[in-house]
Amino acid sequence: MHLKSYLTHRNIFVFGLVLLAVGIPVSRFLVSVSQIVLCCNWLLEANFVSKWNTLKRCRIFWAFTGIYLFYIAGLLWTEDYTYAAKDLRIKLPMLWLPVLFFTSPQLNKKEYHAILHFFVAATVVASFWSVAVYSGITPIKIHDVRDISRFESHIRFSLMIVLSVLYLFFVLLDKNIGKHKLIYTAVLVWLLCFLVLLQSFTGILIIGIIAFTALSWLLFSKNSVFAKIAFTLVVISSVSYLGYIVVDEWKKYNERIPVDLKTLPKFTKGGEEYSYDTVSKFTENGTRVWFYIAGKELKREWDKKSWCKFDSLDFKGNPIKFTLIRYLSSKGLRKDSAGVSELSGQDIENIEKGFANNRYTNTSSLRTRIHEFIWELGQAAAGEDPTGHSLSMRYEFWKTSWHIIRKHPFIGVGTGDLEAALKEQYQEDKTTLNPKWQLHSHNQFLAVGVALGFVGLLLFTFSQFGPFVFRKKRSRFFVFFLLIQFLSFFNEDTLETQAGVTFCVFFTQLLFHNDEYNL
Repeated sequence: MHLKSYLTHRNIFVFGLVLLAVGIPVSRFLVSVSQIVLCCNWLLEANFVSKWNTLKRCRIFWAFTGIYLFYIAGLLWTEDYTYAAKDLRIKLPMLWLPVLFFTSPQLNKKEYHAILHFFVAATVVASFWSVAVYSGITPIKIHDVRDISRFESHIRFSLMIVLSVLYLFFVLLDKNIGKHKLIYTAVLVWLLCFLVLLQSFTGILIIGIIAFTALSWLLFSKNSVFAKIAFTLVVISSVSYLGYIVVDEWKKYNERIPVDLKTLPKFTKGGEEYSYDTVSKFTENGTRVWFYIAGKELKREWDKKSWCKFDSLDFKGNPIKFTLIRYLSSKGLRKDSAGVSELSGQDIENIEKGFANNRYTNTSSLRTRIHEFIWELGQAAAGEDPTGHSLSMRYEFWKTSWHIIRKHPFIGVGTGDLEAALKEQYQEDKTTLNPKWQLHSHNQFLAVGVALGFVGLLLFTFSQFGPFVFRKKRSRFFVFFLLIQFLSFFNEDTLETQAGVTFCVFFTQLLFHNDEYNL
């Protein structure tokens, strides 16, 4: 009897939301199970006439769900209905979760914050598991530090970390937090340190923007002149330091060790003829990459030293011969048998892991990422193959998507033809990108534009941010979550995966319907 009295529709609703909040960072299975629980509970609750009347007269609900309905309309001008069905299934939370929240009773403050606490706890557990993988405690092998994100892509996981940090920040601002302040602070610091370890440029950039905005908002709402001056000095110092690193790495990238072309040797010590590309300006640590190339010796000597063969790929998916040539150049070694013989065991392992420059193994992750971005920009400007390089590949994704939008500007190619249109456009543009890496837009606005055109893009923008215009008062926490979501759309097609769309829509609805509980 006691159990029956506890299993009310409201309690099951709250339990389902907790399960969903836990599942988002740690388990796609739990995400699916939680939504089945919520859906079954919603159906068994019945009262459909009242629910329909609630939705029918609620303009904000239709503003939220309008974009999904337009995706359904996009079936009228699509050809690939198999892909369209898959896409509509993935994006179903854009319709289902607003229906659930708008027709269910509002949470109380305790329930709302309990859900957010469970989400933060699950995110911390996921980070612990990632560190265990990184440290080698588990049998799982990784090829890149970003592979330690085991449940979701490192970019989406970084968004969860940023949201958790943001929530903890606002919890710490609560004067009634009491004796738990130290625990919350420790968890916040841990997640920040883990985000740096994860090396998600998207997450680090977003949290930097959020931190700057939040601290500006907090300090300039106070009357302390000292705090304002101190904050301004910290910002100026941080920006100056970052600028110094960028300029320094730019100089190192453009450094050229002088070479007398007239005195270049024609043959290796083993008798193979060197090849020299005097047109290419490509360098590593000032050394010309395409100088002193003896391909046969290079292959023969490398295959003796490594199990990862010369014509295969490194752990990052790049041709290992290209990584090897760059690495040898970065050390000032010739690309022949003599150069390979001078590589240490650690050097061999670094090349197998995909480190193309020996500096990447002994400099800070910040400097490494900045140098990689500068290098990729240089490669893109020179028209080199972007395969395997995130920034230059994204430029290729964005360019290809934009070409499609220009062809179908009004209503796009339709809900199901996005993938086919991209494949056709890559071929038409004669991209040098490896077919394996001819991926989707990696920009949510472009992804919507390709499928639904500018009409869909306008509706999408309104469905994501328009409803909040109707609210007279919005908490800072809610506004910052919207900023996280908005910024992620520029670097990732966040809503094109089930994990991404569930994360965004769930927290949008949770925060929207319970915003009065936030700071």
